Amino acid sequence: MKLYILLAGFLLSSTGLAAQEWSALQNDQSIQFTARYDDVAFNGVFKRYTSTISINPQEMEGSYIRSVIDVTSVDTNSHDRDQALAESDWFNFSSFPKATFNSTKIAYIKTDHYHVTGILKIRDQEKQISFPLEWRIRDDNHAHAYAQFELDRRDFDIGLGEWAQDETIGFNVNVVISIDYRIK
Repeated sequence: MKLYILLAGFLLSSTGLAAQEWSALQNDQSIQFTARYDDVAFNGVFKRYTSTISINPQEMEGSYIRSVIDVTSVDTNSHDRDQALAESDWFNFSSFPKATFNSTKIAYIKTDHYHVTGILKIRDQEKQISFPLEWRIRDDNHAHAYAQFELDRRDFDIGLGEWAQDETIGFNVNVVISIDYRIK
């Protein structure tokens, strides 16, 4: 009987450890980037996206991040630059309106800190990327994800033709992700 009570208690308590799925809240400043034009930094944001996260520090095997970014929602605070980004040398909105990220592995580092590896697809180019992630559960219904990493635009065929060199537009793009989530 004691074994039955102990087993039942373990099963009930372990169900609280199951990973929950969290869904991103929309905030038009959540996915930001900084690039360089003529050695002057400029900022941009992607205003529309969806993202779900499920992380369980006690059982990392089933943890995941799945995100879709509407690249047509880019805003660099310059109408001319935003129109240029729609063209075939850049994001080519008409053929590739979305970018995706799907994690392949999330490793626990320490409380609220993880290392994420996954496949980022922009245009028709897929590349494995890795980055540190800070994931904080604020309360039973709200959490926050923060990541900062650098991408090389050439890995995704961003900036072709006359833009293929870094004389005008730098190769490296700094990305900052700061997204609030709620339990699904």
